[in-house]
Amino acid sequence: MKYNCIIIGSGPAGFYSALSCAKNGYKTAIVEKEYFGGTGFRTGCLPVKRNLDVLRKVEEAISISSGDISLDPDFKDNLLKNTETYMSGAEDMIIKRLKEAGIDIFTGNGRFIDAKTFLINNKKLETDYFIIATGTSPAAPHGITLDGKRVISHIEALKFQKPPEKMTIIGGNVEGIEMSSLFSSLGTEITVIEQLDYLLDGTDRDLIEPVVDNLISRGVTFLTGVKAKSVEVNGQQASVTLGSGEKVDTEKVLVTGFRQINIPDGIETTGIEYSKDGIQVNKNLQTNIPSIFAAGDINGIHGMAHIAIQQGMLITEGLKGKKVIRDYSSLPRAMFTLPEIAGAGKQEWELQKENTPYQITKHPLKDTWRGFSRQIDSGFIKLIFTDKNLLTGIWMTGADASETLSASGLLVGQNLSDSIIMDNLFIHPTQGEGVSEALFKTTIRIPR
Repeated sequence: MKYNCIIIGSGPAGFYSALSCAKNGYKTAIVEKEYFGGTGFRTGCLPVKRNLDVLRKVEEAISISSGDISLDPDFKDNLLKNTETYMSGAEDMIIKRLKEAGIDIFTGNGRFIDAKTFLINNKKLETDYFIIATGTSPAAPHGITLDGKRVISHIEALKFQKPPEKMTIIGGNVEGIEMSSLFSSLGTEITVIEQLDYLLDGTDRDLIEPVVDNLISRGVTFLTGVKAKSVEVNGQQASVTLGSGEKVDTEKVLVTGFRQINIPDGIETTGIEYSKDGIQVNKNLQTNIPSIFAAGDINGIHGMAHIAIQQGMLITEGLKGKKVIRDYSSLPRAMFTLPEIAGAGKQEWELQKENTPYQITKHPLKDTWRGFSRQIDSGFIKLIFTDKNLLTGIWMTGADASETLSASGLLVGQNLSDSIIMDNLFIHPTQGEGVSEALFKTTIRIPR
């Protein structure tokens, strides 16, 4: 069978690459060996966020009701039990959209025969272009092995039928803290081991503080500045040995923050250049083999789903020889913790490291009218300006931060002045009003 484009992998990059190719008139096929949607839509990012969304809504309802609403004892178990069933709907939606776009779908573990041919289920598929979008898989640090039972990744954690009583999480990174937020809310006793002296490396301390305070209030223990050296499994228990020689006994060990690229079988027949960090591509997402492109996590540029989605949407520009990789200096980010952290642009620690003058202004969410009505008692919006009063960073810790600042990358990318921001309107009542409130109440911002 002959195609113009064959996409290998159906995660965020692969799914949108296929839709983009079909939309632009290319005869398109997509190959998936396991779950449609990959880590981003099926086995990792989205199901974690979905469960945290449910927990946020329930906790907010309980808070606003002043105790008139209580949590059903079976709720926590059912939340996990229903995750797999619910997320299978994401696969159905992906397959439906692919079929509606006229894309041929192949399932199974195929392999490259050469740079123009792929073999799957005893069928030879020929194409003008391949787009490799196979992403990454969970991995573990040296000395620790994932066994899928006691020493697990997010994939197994999200298939629990009930929350474990005790779990140790290796990694105080974004994934580790999101998982801590989820499982501590479900009643699991959590210990987080982080080899750095601080959590969520690359994030300002003031943004992190409300998240850490919330986790501590849920009984989470943090061991920072120590390394998890090895894990010993003994029956129904596991023991994590630290670099100090101390041991942490636990029911489950969840390893976070470690990934390895998924290289398709037979890739050696194509002549593609790659390393453990990814498949090398140019600004067009093209590999050293002209007929083969690589999009999403597999190319090692950034391990974020929204970047993978954008690369997929723009892949046909790359096929035409145009630039696909964008300037990510105003890259928006979100951490789906409790509460959330989100924003875009520079943070204070970066500007301090560069010795760059800057000014900040903040506004607590509890002092916004929406925060008052929702009884939000923590979190804030922070604006960071250059010494010329141009917006260089906007960050928030609080409920629905990811939604409030979903367009933050666009704002920062425009180099807006404080006066331009004040000249525009924010919907009332919303948490986003905290932006104008922060500017309004601060007549003088002191350079830091």
